[in-house]
Amino acid sequence: MSMPPNGISSALRWPFTVDLRSLALVRVLIGAILLFDLVIRGADFSTWLTDAGVLPRAVVLERMDTYRWSLYNISGHWLWVLALQSLAGLAALALMLGYRARMAAVISLVMLISLHNRVPLVLQGGDNLLLLMLFWMCFLPIGHRYSIDQALIDPRLPAAKPVPSAYWSVASVAILCQAMAVYFFSAFLKSGDEWYPDGTAIYYALHLDELNTWIANLWKNELWLSRPLTLYVWWLELIGPLLMFSPIFRLPLRLAVMIAFITLEIGFILNLHVGLFPLVSIASILLFTPSEVWDWVNQRFFDRRGKGLTLYYDQGCEFCLKMCVLLRTFLLLKRAEIVPAQRDAEISVILDREFSWVVTDGAGETHIKWRAMMAVFAHSPLFFWMAIPLGWMGGLGNDLYDWVADNRGAFGRWFARWLPWGDGPSLPGRLMQVLALVLGLYVLLINVTTIPDWRLGFLNEREGRPFSIKMPQGWSGLKFAIRIDQRWNMFAPHPKTSDGWLVIPGLSEDGRLINVFQPESPITFSKPEDLFHSHYGNYRWRKYLTRLPLKRYVGYLPAYGRWLCRQRNSGVEEGSRLATFNIYRVTEKTRLPGELMALSTEKVWRHNCYEDKGDIVEPVLIKKGLLSPPVGAG
Repeated sequence: MSMPPNGISSALRWPFTVDLRSLALVRVLIGAILLFDLVIRGADFSTWLTDAGVLPRAVVLERMDTYRWSLYNISGHWLWVLALQSLAGLAALALMLGYRARMAAVISLVMLISLHNRVPLVLQGGDNLLLLMLFWMCFLPIGHRYSIDQALIDPRLPAAKPVPSAYWSVASVAILCQAMAVYFFSAFLKSGDEWYPDGTAIYYALHLDELNTWIANLWKNELWLSRPLTLYVWWLELIGPLLMFSPIFRLPLRLAVMIAFITLEIGFILNLHVGLFPLVSIASILLFTPSEVWDWVNQRFFDRRGKGLTLYYDQGCEFCLKMCVLLRTFLLLKRAEIVPAQRDAEISVILDREFSWVVTDGAGETHIKWRAMMAVFAHSPLFFWMAIPLGWMGGLGNDLYDWVADNRGAFGRWFARWLPWGDGPSLPGRLMQVLALVLGLYVLLINVTTIPDWRLGFLNEREGRPFSIKMPQGWSGLKFAIRIDQRWNMFAPHPKTSDGWLVIPGLSEDGRLINVFQPESPITFSKPEDLFHSHYGNYRWRKYLTRLPLKRYVGYLPAYGRWLCRQRNSGVEEGSRLATFNIYRVTEKTRLPGELMALSTEKVWRHNCYEDKGDIVEPVLIKKGLLSPPVGAG
């Protein structure tokens, strides 16, 4: 299903065509983001994913939708969690490298669905978009460029007809529409006056100290700047997706809209701690990179790279040949030649004498062992800078090379088993495209049903109420089972106009007042300095702790309370242990410039680590002047 010749049909397909090089780039980026996410979660993996943490399986399962499933629910032991996280990491690495790429995408998808269903309280829009991009990649030829799958095509087979870079299919339409649905449907959900016509949405967003960065603090009160930017963002999200698919002025318009969206996401990165969302969004926008751009980049930077470079390997060593092929592929040395050393008498002598591969460059210089590796990297258009740190290894690099050479038989057997020659990755078949069509229409329906009011004139008048489309009864199970449910309500219908923080004072068994949340600090209801970093630490904890006080998540509070008791009482002798504590939420209401910010305090939970003695914390706080009565009941 590749791109047809020029014509009307080609012009209409162009907006929904994906270049295989764009797919390869996004595959690498999505794999890297998956690994990055695992690293971020790694510091707290036992807290989030084991039964000893804040979200035991029994608590999550009790509240989990019927159709949700997770491999993490098989066991709550840290060893099982570590095994699943390791498998997810290996699958993400395989996806990055393009090793059995579509299988790696499927395994990564299964692992990500399992992870999301296990820890629903820490999820945000970026997690949802990451999963959806991964979902649609399972239907696309993601391993046809810059991959191990493509590199290890058996050189002894007749040269196959090359697959054109421009690729059109039902799945390419689906993934591109999915990438733009994030913005288009978000614009419809941003129905608050703060977006249009008031233009104060960015002002309120920048005042969310639980989210903002130091850059945001520099200009958060500049309404003269944030007001036009708010209107720009809303119109870009509404009109930008339509312009992205325009068949008229297609190339300049496509590039202009891509730049607009990417700069928007960079703005999020600089001003707000919103996790993975901007990174995944930028990756999804890069899917739209046209073939014309790749052709220009290739001609300008890559086409001649490696010209004059020759990699000589030992003819009887399949492992050696595969290493040369992989280096040429991943270092983008398109013009480099790979030749058996035995074809050149002089090179063959060097190979036998030094027991080393041999690399010659365009200047006629000959390199062996580790210096040969440095020379190859030095010619790469992307990784040339690595030649310098490789040179720092000096003798250690030669020792490493000698160790690999001494064990090349073992490496050869391992490569034969796990990196065999093949005939290259195949294109997704017709059945996959039919399935993509059905699921694509289903995803469109999901997005349409998230809009509560389409304001469709005559229908509104006839019905006497805002027109909306509902999901047919019984159709929701599928979206939950494969986790393609979505609602792009970021800062919609308007940004939060308040932020807040937790205060958790407690009493020890011997009557001492304890700051349970931050034991090293005195108890205070005042706003913490640098709320995001000092109070929450990272965006996963921020998401969890800002959701926890909400009524819909009250069922998770006992588990958090038990975890705090375990954390604070581990290794503490009897008599000095934490006995009871209260959880308060302090809320700061954002006002327009010139108005005072309004503060309110609410008690959301009371917890006893041992026997229930009633609320004995609050009277102590009032007596010490730390809290003024009355406080809202939780």
